[in-house]
Amino acid sequence: MIPKEEVEPPQKKAKIPPPPPPPPLNHQPCLSFSSLPNDITLNFFARIPKSYYPKISLVSKTFRSLLSSSELYAARFQMGTTVTCLYICLEYSTEHFTDPSPRWFSLYKSSGNLLVPVPKHSPPPPPPHASSTIMTGSQIYVFGGPLDDNVRRYSSAVRVYECRNKTWRNLPNMNMERFYASACVHDDKIYVMGGCIARSEHESWFEMFDIKTQTWKTLPPNPDLHVRLGCKKVRKIGVVHEKIYVKTEIELCDWVYDVKEKKWSVADVGLSVNWSNSWCVIDNVMFSYSRLRYVWYDLKNGTWKDVRGLEVLKKYRSFSSHVNPNGRVGSVVELVNYGGKLVIIWDRFERRGRSQNKNIWCAVVALERIHEGFWGKIEWFDVVHTVPKSYEFLRCLPVLV
Repeated sequence: MIPKEEVEPPQKKAKIPPPPPPPPLNHQPCLSFSSLPNDITLNFFARIPKSYYPKISLVSKTFRSLLSSSELYAARFQMGTTVTCLYICLEYSTEHFTDPSPRWFSLYKSSGNLLVPVPKHSPPPPPPHASSTIMTGSQIYVFGGPLDDNVRRYSSAVRVYECRNKTWRNLPNMNMERFYASACVHDDKIYVMGGCIARSEHESWFEMFDIKTQTWKTLPPNPDLHVRLGCKKVRKIGVVHEKIYVKTEIELCDWVYDVKEKKWSVADVGLSVNWSNSWCVIDNVMFSYSRLRYVWYDLKNGTWKDVRGLEVLKKYRSFSSHVNPNGRVGSVVELVNYGGKLVIIWDRFERRGRSQNKNIWCAVVALERIHEGFWGKIEWFDVVHTVPKSYEFLRCLPVLV
């Protein structure tokens, strides 16, 4: 028999204490999108379509600052989410007896298609009156004069705007001072011509800037002395299959420069017939608005042909012949290469009869090659802005953003 003292009493079962009550609601940690590190927020913003940025910028000052930062552009560029944005500059006055001023707008397609004013706190865009502006990649090049709205003189200065870090920097000067020159880019080389008076063939009326070596080279000038004697004799130039097509004033011959052969030739009569100042190049094809028709040039057959599918736009075309204070015809039709699509911009009086305002219309057209022609699929078209009838259309610039 075991002694009573040696028998251990049975242990009582330990009671599990109840869990502590949850802290009050106002003491719980609150995690929000705004509390994330900036690099994570930038990574998220870089994946969002840019059309949402105006609304997101209204959330907070931090978001507004991040959306306008160079770091966001660098992130979009690295991810390959950059898109082509259209910037348009219009000059007009909103009050009586005040001088008109240039105003920059960007085209946004969200709930509505409209021109949104570029904020004043944004970096200054290229001078609106400088016709020799070239966009290549993420850089905007500006050649010669006018330098700004107040300094309208000849200049050999060259500046480039870096979209990635939103800064301007100077490049080596051109060999010739220019004013309203014309320029185009091909194979990492920028070709600049005109905008000066070159009586001698030894002067640098035509020169080329090598982007890789950052150097200038003088090229053979145009053989026609009348083309070389004036700052606005050359209206617009563009590259098609290793050749630079030069559109001049109406009383002069149009020209073609062969980049490889370094030779000039007079443009074919069939090309000049429907080749207006409203033209652009998309995938080595010339598109033009001429005689109330949208046409493209068939290089093989040497003829202009209609772009089919755009007949509906004829109903909304402008019949205006108003002349603005600068002596230019107020009716505008502008064609732009918009990331491979054709953008058409035109104006039309707000209403028939006597109207003090004009509507700015815009159409985005996707192009499809069908057999021996082009079919234009209109993605949308609408009124994007209203301006006084005395306004002036200064420029339209597609920019990678």
